[in-house]
Amino acid sequence: MPEIPHTRSMPMNREEMLDRSMASDSDFDGVFITGVLSTGIYCLPSCRARKPKPENIRFFSSIEEARSVGLRACKKCCPDDFFAGIDLDLEALESVIRDLKCNPQRFTSIGDLATAMNVGNSKLFLSVRKHFHSTPGELIAQSRVNKSCDELLRTDSSVSELAFKVGFETLSTFYDHFGRLTGMAPTAYRRLRHATSFKITLPKNYQADVLLKYFGRDPESVSEKVDGRELWASINGSGLPAVLHLSLGDDTVECEFSGIAGVDAHRAVVRMLGLAQDPAGFEYHINRLGEPRFIEGRSGIRIPQTVTNFDGFVWAILGQQVNLHFAYSLRRRLIQLAGTRVSDRLVAPPLPRDVARLNVDDLLQLQFSLRKAEYLIGVSRKIDEGELNLEEMENGSASRAEKTLMAVRGFGPWSSNYVMMRSFGFADCLPVGDTGLTLALQRYFQLDKRPQAAETKALMERFSPFRSLASMHLWQSLKIES
Repeated sequence: MPEIPHTRSMPMNREEMLDRSMASDSDFDGVFITGVLSTGIYCLPSCRARKPKPENIRFFSSIEEARSVGLRACKKCCPDDFFAGIDLDLEALESVIRDLKCNPQRFTSIGDLATAMNVGNSKLFLSVRKHFHSTPGELIAQSRVNKSCDELLRTDSSVSELAFKVGFETLSTFYDHFGRLTGMAPTAYRRLRHATSFKITLPKNYQADVLLKYFGRDPESVSEKVDGRELWASINGSGLPAVLHLSLGDDTVECEFSGIAGVDAHRAVVRMLGLAQDPAGFEYHINRLGEPRFIEGRSGIRIPQTVTNFDGFVWAILGQQVNLHFAYSLRRRLIQLAGTRVSDRLVAPPLPRDVARLNVDDLLQLQFSLRKAEYLIGVSRKIDEGELNLEEMENGSASRAEKTLMAVRGFGPWSSNYVMMRSFGFADCLPVGDTGLTLALQRYFQLDKRPQAAETKALMERFSPFRSLASMHLWQSLKIES
């Protein structure tokens, strides 16, 4: 469970601000301004320019205060744009990636993406890593597979015709990427149009026990049940309550479903399995660091994602500042109050509109704290009214998603990164303040005490751009589910 997060109103002394400025800590952008008297500029704490001598640094509470002593804005970190909510590089990248996802056939190579961005390949790679937690090549492959999925369901064109239409140069490459990201062959995917069941081929070394443990972590759950290698999960994502029944074998998952379209059932199962994640890339990174003991006995682990995006939002709020078992109880009570019964054993979790209709008193009677009740109803109303678009956040940049989440009442660094990791599947999230994470870090690095936020970030930096999977391994090292 998370600790109380840093707040923007928290007073800081000069030593603390100097430490965060020297560390280029982006979490403190907007908290204070760094002025460099020797060069006459003011910067964001995250600025990556060469660090000045401490005696030449002065800190300000606002850009107006920095300007009042004659300082001008840094051209590298562009603090004025930050406070105006403008990030021209991010906006340009997001525009190009939106075009890629709609028209992947237009981009035959990474060079085409770089040209569209008017940057070099190296700058493109760094920008995609930072803002999308991915690589240009992976975004191209994912976009082509997604487009081919749409075409398979919409048309009766041949598989080879579709493969070349969406931009793949060879059929073998198409089949490799399609199988990796969907767990099935294109012809099997097309049959989802009329299916009531399907089979997914699991990646090599898939750790099914982690999936089963996550969805079976509350033995009294009314929305998920685990029995041996079988998992039942209720879902209310498309407005109609449904049940997914997964039977996990050594290298396949068989799924039966009712009350939901085949493509929606498949999408939910792919999320739950974490098929889009890259444990092989993470483990290669760990071995390059010379730290194989970090993943010892846990090779192949993926992060099970919530059945729907909204499930992650609910858990992020209910899991704040309480122990796991009480959080489980709150979730069960909410589902029983506002969910929809789908069988004798299962109740589908509520949709945002169902929670939005509740009053705070409804939740106070279930032992919700006043703040939890307000936060949960508030975020549900924002989602129901379209102010928070979960699909856009999932398919957009991680930078935009984090900025959007951090502006939501009740969301801080832990809850924002938890949703980004568990719901949206972003690869480089760090749930700062998670008590399980800090305990695992203390044990792994043999520290005298648990690390605070700044030290946690410093320790986890070596695992970037795979901090989501690194967090999962640290939780697993404690044999807990977070």
